[in-house]
Amino acid sequence: MTSWPAAARLRSPVAKYYAYKTTEFVSFTAAIWILFVRSRDLSFAEVGALNSVWWLALVAAEIPTGYLGDRLGRRSAMALGTAIIAVSTAAMGLSETFVQLAVVYGAWAVGQTFRSGSDDAWLYDLLAETDETHEFAAVRGRATGVGLAIGAVTTLAGGLLADATNYAVPFFATAAVTALGVPILLSVPETGATGGDFTPRTALRVIREKLSRPPLRGFVAYFALLFGVANMVYIFDQPILRDVALDLGVPATATNTAVSASYALFSLVAAAATFRAGWVESRVGVRRWFLASPLVLAVAYASVPLFGPLAFPAFAVARGVTNVSSVLGNQYVNDRVDSVGRATVLSAAGMLYSLAVVPFELAGGVVADALSPAGALALFGGVLVVGAGLLWTVERPV
Repeated sequence: MTSWPAAARLRSPVAKYYAYKTTEFVSFTAAIWILFVRSRDLSFAEVGALNSVWWLALVAAEIPTGYLGDRLGRRSAMALGTAIIAVSTAAMGLSETFVQLAVVYGAWAVGQTFRSGSDDAWLYDLLAETDETHEFAAVRGRATGVGLAIGAVTTLAGGLLADATNYAVPFFATAAVTALGVPILLSVPETGATGGDFTPRTALRVIREKLSRPPLRGFVAYFALLFGVANMVYIFDQPILRDVALDLGVPATATNTAVSASYALFSLVAAAATFRAGWVESRVGVRRWFLASPLVLAVAYASVPLFGPLAFPAFAVARGVTNVSSVLGNQYVNDRVDSVGRATVLSAAGMLYSLAVVPFELAGGVVADALSPAGALALFGGVLVVGAGLLWTVERPV
């Protein structure tokens, strides 16, 4: 049982963690991102190529930045990544061409890798100081839920800004809020084991030992499939929602606001679901959750071509499922990794997840141009179910 003095020491860092996650989720651009890129006269295939640049940059940077997080400190890595993302967000609003966008996508992805493994490793080690690692899913889930709820408000505001001004203003606003995360991070304590004894050779050995054998080998492959299909969907949802809004009689001058309102609702649904991630873990269980998730996503995606307005509940359900899956997946991996090398292993897993997205992004863009965004959505939902079934027959992931 946690003593009162220890709990008091953790109260302030955890509160600052919530504040930091809020700056991470505040986004005036979430609902207009693809619409902005498409406004630069890019095809879905080119949008898919840009997203692939993002994921390939993540793959290239995940291991080095995760290693730096373990060697130099998770807090410093998170602060550096936040600064890079803030600058990249502002640059995004100024970009006009495919090449300019590709450079920004790559820089942004590198910034994200500084945070991807380090933030979860930092929080897990903070909780380990008082033997409360079992609370990781609950704490991270609540932080993500609060962040998504606040993000919903800024998402709606971003659509209003885009309709009232132009696409660049929401990017500048997001950059300013993101930058606030740097001083917050610099005010929290470092956690976990860091130092010169964690060499690149040690890092590679830890990755090989943890990810090349059960229990993480099958789980990482399974989650990579789920992650790949779920993230590919973001190429399609904004154009689909805009078309549905037009079909329902929304004026063309208000479509950004309509899409943003939908995104805000999705964020609230995801926030409510993620806030209860700890409850899902204890009541439903990780194994049953990941067994059912691909089927739920596939059914949601398949409904969109049947009746356009079903896109709204379908995307809301998909947001909830993918966000809860992310929290439970990180808890599952954290529980099976030691403190020394934790950020490196999490980053290595993130690298594999990112690599899995690339073929789906490239293929999804081509299929959407040839068929339709809704048709591609349904098709890849089927791919998800078949792939998940095959992985369960080869090696039980969870």
